[in-house]
Amino acid sequence: MSNYFSTYFPKPILRIIYSSVICLPFLLSSCENCTYISDNVQFAAISFYADDESEVTIDTTFNKIVGVFASTNEIMPTSLYDSTNQLKTFELPIFTREDTTMFVFYKYRTINAVRDTIQDTLTMKYQVNVEVLPPDCGYDEAISNLEIIYHTFTDAEVIREELKEMNTDNPLPHIRIIR
Repeated sequence: MSNYFSTYFPKPILRIIYSSVICLPFLLSSCENCTYISDNVQFAAISFYADDESEVTIDTTFNKIVGVFASTNEIMPTSLYDSTNQLKTFELPIFTREDTTMFVFYKYRTINAVRDTIQDTLTMKYQVNVEVLPPDCGYDEAISNLEIIYHTFTDAEVIREELKEMNTDNPLPHIRIIR
């Protein structure tokens, strides 16, 4: 019995054709020059406001801010905010391996040679959606459905539920905190 393919194509050429047909989808999906740009961010922009709207400046200096992963109670290794800068809006990183992140804001004050610690807490819950990009480009994480499940401030509200880059023309934070 004769081999039908051997009369038209030699075996090495058939192997090349079969290999290219099998590998073609993988070759077309690669992304060597990855120009994908995402506007998703892995931080929550927090702005502080006074409870009295007439007050222009408020004290937002904290001695340290510590992020605690709510499900494991592990403390982030470094403080997230240096109290030498006076900021009204700053960014807190979101732990994307869990659906909850908690931050503890510490402020120290000394009255009559007695040091007192003031502590506020903010706990956020969110949904992490991961989109796998072509092999060379990695993945993109989108955080949505941001909500505050616990806080010890006067008031805290979510302004933007999706964590996207802030618009420079109208910089709305993700969370508004009233002290």
